[in-house]
Amino acid sequence: MLSSQANDQVLLFSRRRPRASQRHGERLPDWVWGLGLGVLLLAVVGGFLLISGGLPGGGGGSTCDEPLKPLNTSDISAQGFADEDAALGRVADFLNNGDLSAAEAAFYGTVHNFTHNADPPIREKDEALAKDLCKAVIDLEESLPGGVSTLQLSIKTQRVRDLLADGAVALGYPRS
Repeated sequence: MLSSQANDQVLLFSRRRPRASQRHGERLPDWVWGLGLGVLLLAVVGGFLLISGGLPGGGGGSTCDEPLKPLNTSDISAQGFADEDAALGRVADFLNNGDLSAAEAAFYGTVHNFTHNADPPIREKDEALAKDLCKAVIDLEESLPGGVSTLQLSIKTQRVRDLLADGAVALGYPRS
């Protein structure tokens, strides 16, 4: 026969001894714990993105609350806007022909610089228009490396052209 101390040790290490959580019926299924941890992870990541500005409306303001950073120099005159319109037309032509690499090469350089350099003077005349232009330029910049169809890129390019034409009008120049 086992002593009282030995009997307590057997009960202590026995697999049959009910756990505290099982005695009270509080044990949750593993899938509930997994779901809870997944929701917690999504909340933490979403909160971080919202606070850091990784999502629209987060981080205390949009990237386009401030003018685009100037790049080199551009002719921000009526002729400059007309030249930009023609250059963006060439970018759209490349995209319409399915030539993404030629469109990207045509966009980055003086065309891209103009989109940044036209923002501040347009913003002085029409802030909402400048913000729309800024968002459209950033959208085009982020889309050009690929991942969207050339048709979608062509539409985005046309949006930038239209906004620049509106900007020219806001500055007192004729529509290109």
